[in-house]
Amino acid sequence: MYSLSIKTSDRIIRFIVLFELVTLFVSCGQDKPTIDYNKSMDTTSMVDDIPGDTTKMIVSELPVKFDSTDVLLFPIGLVNLQERGGYSKMGSDSYSSADIASSYFGNDDLTGNFINIIFQDKGGNERKLTDKKVKIRSVNFLRNVFDKTKTGYLLYSVSDRDSNGDKELNYSDLEALYISKVDGSDFKKLSRELHEFYDWNWIKGESRIYFRTLEDKNKDGELNNQDQFHYYHIDFSGDSYAVTEYNPVKAFE
Repeated sequence: MYSLSIKTSDRIIRFIVLFELVTLFVSCGQDKPTIDYNKSMDTTSMVDDIPGDTTKMIVSELPVKFDSTDVLLFPIGLVNLQERGGYSKMGSDSYSSADIASSYFGNDDLTGNFINIIFQDKGGNERKLTDKKVKIRSVNFLRNVFDKTKTGYLLYSVSDRDSNGDKELNYSDLEALYISKVDGSDFKKLSRELHEFYDWNWIKGESRIYFRTLEDKNKDGELNNQDQFHYYHIDFSGDSYAVTEYNPVKAFE
């Protein structure tokens, strides 16, 4: 009876591990962006679609502020206008799923669909995050890093490249990982070009963040289990940081 229980438990464990691996790679293939290597372009070369589209307007969310900082963030986004009785009126039911400025802010996380962010210091001075055309999906204040190093950093999930070549920048394009100081300065890309940023994690007790990206290794334009994950850690020390690639699965190669 005891032996049977051990075997059953072992089967369950193997099943769980197999299920998690399958789920990991299936999730990579579902609703993941495609890559057109013939048409993929940097968004700095794309034509800005705001002036020519009279159904959209640039709006700012009400400001947010991460606790323990003295900087206000004004997320900037696009909303659609809806014609009502001969005049244009902006309302919650006029928002589209592609262009929506409304956001969610909770403690150290800001999520939404923004085209930029304005940073305002306590003296009223303002800074624009970037001059590039991007779609910002989320912003995370790295509080654990701040507590250990006393330097504030923000980590961003960004679509910055028309990876599928359809001349639009949206959730069908690759996601990249960016970082900046808490005031929006030193906005830099951490993930490699044409890699899909996958996820990140902070290890408690360390001044280090780990993240993964997925590379279209066989260059077929799709991200699936034929491709390759890359692993990195970001080491923070005061007002500086260093990104290092490592390989935890090299023993299986």
